[in-house]
Amino acid sequence: MSSIHEYIQQIRMIDGHEHLATPQIRKKENHDFFSLMHYLDSDLVTAGMERGILSRRSQLGDEEKAGIFLSYWQQTSNTTYARMFRTAMEDLYDLRDWSVDGIMQANDKVKQATHDPDWYHKVMVERSGIDLAFTLIQTTELDYDRFRPIMFMDSTFKLRSLQDLHDVEKNAGINAHDLRQYLEAVDALLHRYVQEGMVATKLGHAYWRTLASSKPTMFEAEQVFNRLRASSLAQSLSQEETQPLQDYLIHFIIQRSIAYGLPIQIHTGHHETSVSGNGNLISNSNVEGLIPLLLEYSEAKFVLLHCGYPYAMSYLSIAKNFPNVYADFTWMYIISPTAAKQIMHQMIEMVPQNKIQGFGGDYNYIEGTYAHQKLARNLVAEVLTEKMEEGAMGEKQAMAFADRIFRNNLIDLYKLGDMKA
Repeated sequence: MSSIHEYIQQIRMIDGHEHLATPQIRKKENHDFFSLMHYLDSDLVTAGMERGILSRRSQLGDEEKAGIFLSYWQQTSNTTYARMFRTAMEDLYDLRDWSVDGIMQANDKVKQATHDPDWYHKVMVERSGIDLAFTLIQTTELDYDRFRPIMFMDSTFKLRSLQDLHDVEKNAGINAHDLRQYLEAVDALLHRYVQEGMVATKLGHAYWRTLASSKPTMFEAEQVFNRLRASSLAQSLSQEETQPLQDYLIHFIIQRSIAYGLPIQIHTGHHETSVSGNGNLISNSNVEGLIPLLLEYSEAKFVLLHCGYPYAMSYLSIAKNFPNVYADFTWMYIISPTAAKQIMHQMIEMVPQNKIQGFGGDYNYIEGTYAHQKLARNLVAEVLTEKMEEGAMGEKQAMAFADRIFRNNLIDLYKLGDMKA
């Protein structure tokens, strides 16, 4: 193993993006082997498996689930999602017998781990070398000192019915009879989340509409708001009808995030098929749609997730040219290690290194995060080794780059001064 590989293995990571349930939630929901599918489940469904058949809501017994899993595992074992699942199960649970009996034994071990109060520390801190992770699970009540919350703000602007308005009012504790009062409610939510430890806002709207936003006037937004306010609970408006209000609120959330000093994480590119609400219309996720917002809000800090893949070339150009844009490799390594390596090579050549964030596991379960960081460390080490062989970097420069993307850049951007070495 080269010195750069050894060096990267010992870096204590800051993990910039996860969807990890807290240890308490995992214990309450009694997670088992079949709870650990996440991204692999998408590949199983793409291969033909019925969606949801392995979930906790399924009426099937565990042995039946194991049989179904194995029949589709044979079709998907080539993918990186499957590779990550295999790595996690073999490294952490010593699963070697990929049969119904072997899976039943692993299932018992996963259940035991779920009820082990030290499991997250063992996997995340000791085995994965992660000191802190940002997680998005629709709450700021994390009850785990290694987590920091990020909150989706989509519910505050995905407004198509009166019930959607009521849900935001209830959450904020403010009755909003006009648009100005509604803006106060959204701001109250942001303020509360900041007080409760939120380190960034998250916009995930590429999953259900285009990233492109117009610049509607308040009057145009009010017209839509008043229609919603005057409707019945049984009525709803179309996406086209509500878009002026949505766009106005996206601008407002960005403005208030700037005021609170919050980076703004935005989903770009590839969809996770099980949660895509727009039929996987990947063109809605084209990072180029964000350019008007990037131009307008030069004082913002936009963290564009997932390298924009498959729009990586545009993404690289945008990350290079916009001082307010930060590149982020969350999820990218397990979508395609080959593409991730190529993008990392180009990122090093094009983008100032203080603007690159190197890792976010983006998993629902800690075992996936373990496998993902293992892959990420190796891939980055391979890229840096190649850069050194080309003469583009010296060893000390490569080590400093790795420190930046896996730790120091996130400490600086998210104001984690107490995490400095």
